[in-house]
Parts: sequence; structure tokens; C-alpha cells
Amino acid sequence: MDLKSAGSSPAFPIVPYNSLAYLINHINIATTRKKPKIKILITRKTLPLLQALHRVGCVNRYVHLHKYQKQLKLSYVFLTIPFFKQKPFFKSIRLVSTSAKSYNISLIAIRCIADSLRSSLLLLSTPYGIIDHREAIRLKTGGLLLCVIH
Repeated sequence: MDLKSAGSSPAFPIVPYNSLAYLINHINIATTRKKPKIKILITRKTLPLLQALHRVGCVNRYVHLHKYQKQLKLSYVFLTIPFFKQKPFFKSIRLVSTSAKSYNISLIAIRCIADSLRSSLLLLSTPYGIIDHREAIRLKTGGLLLCVIH
């Protein structure tokens, strides 16, 4: 049995199951390999996270590229990661909440751990969108803890 009769074709890339993990893993791989530019598949779920990473400085810029293959609309993004003298501005990004387990954090807990974070950032999904922990303290809100940027 060939791939076309099985229902999948190599012409169609596999859309990731956990798209947030897909985005974060590709950014981490690019930083460890010291590649400032990468091309990744983007979904509606990962676009707000990408915009938040751009706001906090983990991504310099990104450019959308829409590609149509037969009846499948694919959206790619070219990312530029900030480097200074062959070193990235951040060590790694760790995904905390997954589809299997979600971690909600209150405003009181954010205030308690804000001093111990130092140069690290927490990205939270709140009613105000995806924001970092400093913005969450300013807006006086808690939310779903998405990732930690070291």
C-alpha cells in the first residue's frame, strides 16, 4: 500500500498536535544551533504566542507567508531570533502548560515569585491576551501559565 492510498501524501506537511510545543521547540532548536532565521508552520493558536514573544524580545521580527496546496491553506512564518556575538538573548523557553495538564496561577502567586524570577519571564494567557508576568501584575490579573523564558 502506498502513501496516497493510505490517505496521506508527502506533499502535505503534518500539522502538529500541540502547536505551542511545536513553536517553542523550533525556537529552542534554532537558538542551540545558532540559526538566527527559521521557517515554521503557524496556526491560529500559535500566532498570539508568537506576537507575545515578539513583544518581550525573544523574536526580532516575523513575516507571514501563505501557501495554497490544492485545498489546504498553509501559513508559514519566517522568524528572526536576536543574537549578540553568537549568543542568543535568552537561554531557553520552557513550555509549562500542555493540553494534558494546565497550570493556572493567581495574582498573589505571581507577586510572590516575581522577585525570585530576576531576568526570567513568565508568559500567561489571560482575558487580556497573552502577556508577561509584569504586565499581569500591572493589570491585576492571573491566568494560565504558558511558558517560562530563561
